[in-house]
Amino acid sequence: MSGERQGLAGLILAQGAEIDGVPLEERESRFEEVGDRLAAAGVRPGDPVVLRGLQGRDLLLAAVAAWRLDAVPVPLPVSVSPGDSSAPRDACHVRPDLQVAPRTSDAPAFDLTGTAVLHLSSGTTGRPKLVKRGVGSLVVEAEGYRVGLSLVPGDRVAVPIPLAHSLGWGVAVSALVNGSSVEVTPLAGIGSLSRRIDSGAVSVLAATPPLARLLVDAPRRGERGLRAAIAGAGRVPEELDRVFRERFGVSLLRGYGSSETGGTFCGTDGIGRPLPGVEVLRPDTGETGELVLRLAAPVQGYLGGGEQSTHEWWTGDVVRRERDGVVRFVERTRGPLRLNGRFVDVSELDAALRSVPGVDDVHFLAVPRNPTPEIEDFFVVVAGSPGVEATLADRLERAGAPVPRLVRCERLPANTLGKPDRDAMIDLVRKDNAGARA
Repeated sequence: MSGERQGLAGLILAQGAEIDGVPLEERESRFEEVGDRLAAAGVRPGDPVVLRGLQGRDLLLAAVAAWRLDAVPVPLPVSVSPGDSSAPRDACHVRPDLQVAPRTSDAPAFDLTGTAVLHLSSGTTGRPKLVKRGVGSLVVEAEGYRVGLSLVPGDRVAVPIPLAHSLGWGVAVSALVNGSSVEVTPLAGIGSLSRRIDSGAVSVLAATPPLARLLVDAPRRGERGLRAAIAGAGRVPEELDRVFRERFGVSLLRGYGSSETGGTFCGTDGIGRPLPGVEVLRPDTGETGELVLRLAAPVQGYLGGGEQSTHEWWTGDVVRRERDGVVRFVERTRGPLRLNGRFVDVSELDAALRSVPGVDDVHFLAVPRNPTPEIEDFFVVVAGSPGVEATLADRLERAGAPVPRLVRCERLPANTLGKPDRDAMIDLVRKDNAGARA
């Protein structure tokens, strides 16, 4: 199975893939240069190749170059430090200037047979982990996006969101596999991106809801629009869909998936309908319950997590499955929280706090204490209107031990992809705790 990664690279190159308008195999793209540097660094089949802090064009170039050498790219955001435990140790690194640092010793003996990429999970349900995505999973996802976005060769697909995240990665790689060109405009270039859309230079867009809002507000510089647009990693309000449609001529397709599976749903309502290769096992039609899927390509699990390969995926999200096939997100399932080595069931307390009028969202945290991180403190961050603190404190006082410390805010901190930002919430509770001690 070791040739599957090389086959994936060959498929992309055979399509005449372009990134930012430059074919990969032209000297100007630096694709051959990166591949030569990886080979000179001694990259072997099955080796992980860490792409930390790389963005846009450089990340895609390095990933395809790694595949051509039968290696496994590991895209990591710049926020992950080189010594972080979530990054593979002693692996080859590609730096943002496309210089290659060879591994310092033999790479860990992980079984990466058939693995195409190691992705960092979002961390919304615990500490981020490296997810193993198989070659087959990427190919199935590419077919799903081909159908969901009606991708055709010659499309110019703009992906102005972080490619280290599975949403941006999935759409960008799927576009390359399907012979479409990829535009990887950085987030700072909203004006430039809107002009390219208005001029017809971009036909398909992948965005987050906040980014879609910024594009709607950009001045119009032409009469052309988009053929398709998808927004993921956050809720798309009906009002945003309306103004986006008025500005760009198409509705915002809703996208849904996970780091472990890639994109699984796409559509104009709710979280959409399942993409090709995805079957809904639960809940039944007309019912509400946890979303359970059967996937055409197996989920490989997590790096270092033992041998895993399953076609069934429990998403951890509660949804409503309508009779017309549309699936609507209801809430995230509330499982036990690990606190100082023991699991604490927060489901009843979560429901009690959410029932308070004026409360919009609730998030529980186990936060390492400074300067003794081996001890964790229990917090609950509540997004709600001013004045709810007394009622919340009463609900907490009546709860069984352990009782979390309450921190209220107007809105839960979120990252650029619209997901709850756990690190920002930890900073928030630490600042609040420091203020309480002062």
